[in-house]
Amino acid sequence: MKSQMKNKEKPNIGYMRLIIAYITFCLVVLLTVVILLSRYISKNNTAQINNILSLMSEKVNTSFEMMIDYIEEAADLISARKFFSFEDNYEELQQTLVNMPYFSVGLLDMDGNVYGTAGERIDMEKQNFAEAANSTEDIFISEPYRSSVTGSNMISIFAPIYHDEERVGSIFVTYYLETIQNLAYTDILSEETAVFLMNPYSGNFVNCSVIDNQPSGTWSNIRLVKHEIDCFQGYDYDIWLDNMKQNADENIINYRQDNKAYSQAYVHIDGMKNWNLVIRIPITLLSNTMQQYFISIAIGAALLILATLLLAATLYRREHDKTEVLQKLSDADPLTKIMNRRGFHGMMKALFADKAALGRCTFVFLDVDFFKHVNDRYGHEAGDYVLCTVAAVLKETFQDVGIVARVGGDEFNVFVQKPLSVEDMDSMLATVRMKLNGLVLEDGTPLPISFSAGLAVYPRDAKDLKTLIHCADQALYHVKENGRKNHCWYRDLHE
Repeated sequence: MKSQMKNKEKPNIGYMRLIIAYITFCLVVLLTVVILLSRYISKNNTAQINNILSLMSEKVNTSFEMMIDYIEEAADLISARKFFSFEDNYEELQQTLVNMPYFSVGLLDMDGNVYGTAGERIDMEKQNFAEAANSTEDIFISEPYRSSVTGSNMISIFAPIYHDEERVGSIFVTYYLETIQNLAYTDILSEETAVFLMNPYSGNFVNCSVIDNQPSGTWSNIRLVKHEIDCFQGYDYDIWLDNMKQNADENIINYRQDNKAYSQAYVHIDGMKNWNLVIRIPITLLSNTMQQYFISIAIGAALLILATLLLAATLYRREHDKTEVLQKLSDADPLTKIMNRRGFHGMMKALFADKAALGRCTFVFLDVDFFKHVNDRYGHEAGDYVLCTVAAVLKETFQDVGIVARVGGDEFNVFVQKPLSVEDMDSMLATVRMKLNGLVLEDGTPLPISFSAGLAVYPRDAKDLKTLIHCADQALYHVKENGRKNHCWYRDLHE
């Protein structure tokens, strides 16, 4: 299995290079920021407040990029599957919720049906997210909303999914808005400094810090507080909101509220349409705040670099070692304990990335005959027993020469990496057939089990993975059409 290990290591090497490049980029960016702050610390209030906003928005936008990268990867994985089922995909996605930063994950079909919790279905219908998500060809990020499930502020991110190159729906991931709020607020700022998310079209804004004795996460509207704002000469709050709608460069407004003078500015958030990150700082504290920010940026840079290094090491170890937790959650079939479709096709993709190292291989597509009759006649417990037994026999027979996976209800795949002869493969399948032939239930009831299988050889029958699977599937179909209880080589179909 040395070639297999090499294929596993190559993505890790590329991943580590990407992490190193990212760390280098962070160092360059952080070093540049420190130099700029030290050079321009005495500049006017406009420069100071915009520097703060720039750093905050970078954290928020980077967070959205990570969120979008995850959902795009999940959408691509679902779209790549040969056999598609909303129910099966939804059940698989629920297993990924453990230790993940998002609250929930679900699916939408093109008719607007939601594969999620009852509360999520209510939210999707109430906010009309299904129509908006399925009508766009790209990533769709919702407006912030109050969840019917948690009562908390949430956002949902949607990505299109396809099957056989046809749009079939969307996958969505829901995050607490608090995740963005926490990124937007920085504790080093004065208690008199306010940070919030604002939509200039609706006038709604969400506190990201304690503002005027209002806790973080509180919603309000500018119309409710606008009468308390006395703009300085030359400034107008409505014009400032219009500038925000147009993302204009003139993003600063100075005003007085409750006998305090403030300077307030906005910056657009790339991930949230129409929403902006807004900071309000007392004018008398701007210089002091920037001094504190300058000192803290160096500490923050060191902590960020350390955290990135620790994260890179953790992710590399998890990817390299294929830890037991990740295998159970993502790559293992919970019933039979062998590899599932996702894990199997992920490994196949990695193996076929280096075809030169493969050599002659055999792909087996196996289907339990009349499995539905077993469930109908003997019950689902008997059906589960059959599937577990088939998995155990296949693993026992092929574990030294290949990879075994359950890829569907009663469907199994075996990928034999060793260049076994036709006679050897026929003999091994005969062994499997013999071990399954004498199967009995716990009460002694005989349970005759047979299977049909199709086999294809790489590179004789196909030059790539997709075609190889298709060839084995054709051979399996031929067996089913001719009485089942047998196996067939793809090459025999054309001789």
